[in-house]
Amino acid sequence: MADSYNRKTWARSLQQAVLMGVLAGATAGTAQAQALNYTVGTASNVAGTFTDISTAAGSTVIATANTDDANSAAQPIGFTFNYNGTAFTQFVLNTNGLIRLGSAAPSVANMFAEYEMGQATGIDPISSPDPADVNLLMPFNIDLIAGTGTTQYRVATTGTAPNRVCTVQWTNVSDKSGTTSLSQYAAFTFQAKLYETTNVIDFVYGTATASTNTAAPRFPTVGIKGSGPASGQDILVNKTTSGAAWATAVFITGKYGTSTHNFRANVGPDAGRTYRFVPANANDVAVNAVYTLGKIATSGALPQAVQAYIANAGSAAQTSVAVTLTVSGANTFTSTKTVALPAGAKGTVTFDPLPATLAPGTNTVTVSVQSDDNNTNNSVSVAQLVTADRLSHIEPGKPYTGVLRYDSASVGGVLSAKFTVPGQVLLSDAKISFANTKRTTSFRVIVYDATGTSGTPGNAIYTSPAQNRPLTGGEVTVPLPSLQITGPFHIGVQEASTGGSDISTQSESVLRTGTFYYSGSGSAPWGDLAATTFQVRLGIEAGLAPSPNCLAPSNLVITSTTSTTALLTFTNASNASSYQVTYGPVGFQPSTGGTTVTTTASPVTLTGLNPATTYQVYVRSSCTAGGNSFYSTPVSFVTQCAAGQTASTFPYTQNFDTLLPGQPLPCGFSVLDANNDGTTWAVTATNSNSGANSIRYRGLTLNNVAANDWFFTPALNLLATSRYQVAFRYRGEGITNSPSSYTESLEVKSGTAATVAGQTTLLYTNAAITNTSYALANGISVPVVALLPAGASTQYVGFHVNSQGNQGNLYIDDVAITAVAVTATSEALLRAVSVFPNPSATGIFDLEVHGANAKGGLDVQVTNLLGQRVYSGAARDNYTNRLDLSSLAPGIYTLQVRNGDERLTRQVSIVR
Repeated sequence: MADSYNRKTWARSLQQAVLMGVLAGATAGTAQAQALNYTVGTASNVAGTFTDISTAAGSTVIATANTDDANSAAQPIGFTFNYNGTAFTQFVLNTNGLIRLGSAAPSVANMFAEYEMGQATGIDPISSPDPADVNLLMPFNIDLIAGTGTTQYRVATTGTAPNRVCTVQWTNVSDKSGTTSLSQYAAFTFQAKLYETTNVIDFVYGTATASTNTAAPRFPTVGIKGSGPASGQDILVNKTTSGAAWATAVFITGKYGTSTHNFRANVGPDAGRTYRFVPANANDVAVNAVYTLGKIATSGALPQAVQAYIANAGSAAQTSVAVTLTVSGANTFTSTKTVALPAGAKGTVTFDPLPATLAPGTNTVTVSVQSDDNNTNNSVSVAQLVTADRLSHIEPGKPYTGVLRYDSASVGGVLSAKFTVPGQVLLSDAKISFANTKRTTSFRVIVYDATGTSGTPGNAIYTSPAQNRPLTGGEVTVPLPSLQITGPFHIGVQEASTGGSDISTQSESVLRTGTFYYSGSGSAPWGDLAATTFQVRLGIEAGLAPSPNCLAPSNLVITSTTSTTALLTFTNASNASSYQVTYGPVGFQPSTGGTTVTTTASPVTLTGLNPATTYQVYVRSSCTAGGNSFYSTPVSFVTQCAAGQTASTFPYTQNFDTLLPGQPLPCGFSVLDANNDGTTWAVTATNSNSGANSIRYRGLTLNNVAANDWFFTPALNLLATSRYQVAFRYRGEGITNSPSSYTESLEVKSGTAATVAGQTTLLYTNAAITNTSYALANGISVPVVALLPAGASTQYVGFHVNSQGNQGNLYIDDVAITAVAVTATSEALLRAVSVFPNPSATGIFDLEVHGANAKGGLDVQVTNLLGQRVYSGAARDNYTNRLDLSSLAPGIYTLQVRNGDERLTRQVSIVR
């Protein structure tokens, strides 16, 4: 459940939670060039003092018709206050926690946004296009009524010109209960203060008296509005977590995302908490944030570059701004960059990298700009701890200010932090800081590489066993198996049970981009937290193992291969007693996968390999002083074809792209020129459907000889417990999407031998092939490719071109033979349903259904290897349905199609 609002007009159900929740889709409003003469960069959240004006000399009561939805008459400010390019001397108070500057009232008395189901009807002051709903100041805008004690509205103008202050106060008001959302504050007093000459606006808050209702999030509007609902006409205060301190609130512009200024009964403001809005000066460059590692390791993590987020909060363009990084404390370092900033511009400045070596201890990292019209925002300093072996984005010595989880109602969501190391390191552990939320939930740590889109998490390098987080929170260290890493990587925390992970967070405004990510499934697509209203750093830390004390061997070379062996040579390393040789499929992680053999010297023979398979091999030294070196740079090789190559693993696929040196056909394939005309099937790089190659019969167009040529698959070892379906793509010669000038003929057969006589079962025939775009032939195409004969046997599939004389070329690509377990399906569905391509390189499949005799839609469900449902939907009979699993990680999944009581189950595979 989520601590997020849903407007009634959006027809979404309200979800409530203890602290924080669903992140997917929680995007922040896009900031545009500022038209209002106040900016996010000039706003601040500060501790202050609250002085009640209820009994102050000179304060007067503001009369209203009632305490529930009423506007006052125009009230005097007591001086001229300049706002949004206009001079004002009056204001109108609305009982719902806002004022409109000027003599006219807002368009309605019920001026508040409907963020909750069951709430009274109101008009959102931010999105309202009414010309009366402008120049609004909203210290706490929600449906308010009289609270406990004496409820009043007062105004007092104090001080002497030109430094007078007008204070407007709402005294002892309460948020009104709805049918599903109950009052949280029984009595609340707050103020809006207007300052003469400076035109500063302060929202100042007294303490709130909690109601007796169950603490639950509510969603007021807090901020200022200028000339209308257009972008750039407001500054809003955003507090994403109702259970977090008011000191964590940040400023945004645009529209609220899935949170506003979230509040709840048991978390009120500290007395005097002040949100300050300062007009933009002509020359005002602000340093908003400094981006660096809070903990930085001297071994492997240096050099690192510090960045800063700066903004031109003034109204004048700045052509030459010197931005200076100063590191002091345990280390000293300085770097200055000069940038140009048009009015309203903002962005990231990257400094020269920190030195490759740093002394252990605490640094103070400061970024500053030169003096200007507003010197209160000219620098930001953060602490940094230089360690031997720790990496963290959390600033040391600074308390956590909030908590974040992906979702408390479902399983599989991941929050992750990205780190980058310029050299080789060994990850020894991940330390996660959990908040004290009084519950125990299960989680996993997942380490990813950064091969996803734009450096997002890609392949999962390691996944830890599930374990429980402590009931009262705290730090949990999860050991990692000395994962060898170079460059960027991600450490993610996956929610393995309902309840959410509740990771401790620190606020960072503006949050650095490309660092903190979230995903609902632990795979793409990934969202960037910086693009949401959750502007927080995650309490995720990486530990590094000590650097090895010997070198890895070098010059790895595969000198020869057979179908099952390979001979590896390498140059021995000094200070090594023996070597660990680890090999596996391309892309495997040697720390956690593959096969390892030990040798005392080069060369070494790798055995037990599969024929016609591509491998990678790594070698590392066992140091004489103890421990191991880093792994060497891997070398790849391909084993040879086996004599009498067979296929026993399904789905079996062939796209004709993998050819061993000197071999014209894939392993196990053969061709037959049955008419002895000297032309037959051959692999070609012309007109492929996928990858680089296809297989083509190149006809002789002028010799009047009919085609009579075959190609055969390897022997297929079929089991009696499964049924097998053939699928392929085909096309004729010609311009794509135009009918061919030739007519080709093809039949596909199967049998116990790769000979004409041995091909006894007709699976497919088509004597009218004129298409020049690839068409699919499978179990539901027209014509249909039939199932291979049932029962255990060895079968070959033969493709026979028998076109008439003087025709053109015929292309075949993406041959696939898939298996379906008989016990999990009916014969009707078995013949009616086909999935292609399988495996898929994109995660998108054609789910074709033909002849299932379905009275309605068929139910479709996909589960992962853990049995978790990752997709559900529907399919139509006699139709090619799109099955989009592109957001899932590479791997094997189980597809189930149901037609009433009939079920079909088969595996689908995603490879990238």
